Amino acid sequence: MDVTGAAVVRLTTTDLDEAREVCGAHLYPRTLRLTDPAAGFAARFAFLHAGPFTVGDMRYGAEIAGACGELGDYHVNLPLTGSFAAAQAGRPVTGAPGHAGVYRPVGDTVLHRSGADCHFIALRLRRAAVEGQLAAELDRPVRGPIRLSARMDTRAGHGRICAGLIRWFAAGIEEPAGLAQCPAVADPLAEALIAALLLSTGHQFRDALAAVDPATGGAPACPARALTRVADAVRADPARAYTAGELARIAGVGVPTLRHGFRRRFGVGPMSFVWRERLAAARAELLAADAPVDLADGLVAAVARRWGFGHPARFAARYRSRYGVGPRDTLRGEG
Repeated sequence: MDVTGAAVVRLTTTDLDEAREVCGAHLYPRTLRLTDPAAGFAARFAFLHAGPFTVGDMRYGAEIAGACGELGDYHVNLPLTGSFAAAQAGRPVTGAPGHAGVYRPVGDTVLHRSGADCHFIALRLRRAAVEGQLAAELDRPVRGPIRLSARMDTRAGHGRICAGLIRWFAAGIEEPAGLAQCPAVADPLAEALIAALLLSTGHQFRDALAAVDPATGGAPACPARALTRVADAVRADPARAYTAGELARIAGVGVPTLRHGFRRRFGVGPMSFVWRERLAAARAELLAADAPVDLADGLVAAVARRWGFGHPARFAARYRSRYGVGPRDTLRGEG
């Protein structure tokens, strides 16, 4: 996954044809109509295009209906307020606060109604990214489409995690230079979002996915040379936007095999190893810095962000846990 080149598009319109055109351009071609032709229409849309997905902050401002045909990709609609009722290939798909509607790539899609008060986040996930990640997790080919169930409970468990990550990416629409558009931060979170979606909905691979032991992955031993190849790649370029899937490709093994191998050799999983190396790179930069005391906070924040740590306080806590001193202490030459 790679969010490089992420782009934000915004639109406020009272023109139904313009709304249809914009939604078609940034999500899927569709028909769109007012259920009450006399009702006012005041839509607000904002779209973030980032690598394998598109996220949209959607308000129609009137009750609408329409149809999309087949989507071609996986999709989630997460209502923040209001509700909608749709169907895909005859399966009911509904959404309201507390549960999201989930769509498959195949099957004609009909929107029966989306309420005037419905404010939702739309997430389009490229089919190849979802099926490729599932194949990497299972370490075997996936012959899709994945028959995801139409409803995701967002109040607990993996569904709550998935909804939280969807909201995090949607918040990135308001920050044109924010972390949602920083590959080192966003790529692993996009991978986590897909994993949470796959674990929070029913489908034909659900039992096999749940059976993957997080400690061993039920996987064969990872060759030492493969582990060395990955570790060397990370140390050579810790700022690169790695995901578990990308590291597994470097190793030439499946994700479960790589995880098991890393835990046995390094005591941590592959992504924890990446963050450990980034922390070491941030420490090296702080040790080499020569900053006045009054600029210390700004420098620490800049270094943290440069190495993918978006929250300065959490960076400081992680740094102290690893090195026994805070980043400001390192700047003062105290460790």
